[in-house]
Amino acid sequence: MDGVEALPPLRETIATHGFDARKRFGQHFLLDLNLTRRIARAAAPLGDGTVIEVGPGPGGLTRALLLEGANRVVAIEVDARAFGPLL
Repeated sequence: MDGVEALPPLRETIATHGFDARKRFGQHFLLDLNLTRRIARAAAPLGDGTVIEVGPGPGGLTRALLLEGANRVVAIEVDARAFGPLL
């Protein structure tokens, strides 16, 4: 197992980095991988270009996009607290 599959669970990543949703940023974290993968599949086909994700937070949808075949995801985040979980 490697790549996205080898990452720790999202809840663990959030706890490790002390990251929480902030109302002032309008943040809501999608933690259910089944749900985020359904969203990513709805955006198909993903492998033909670059996916731009605005406000990835801790990376739940980012992971799903990569798992569903996105070759490249550019994540734009203004909350510096999210950088740790995303890297």
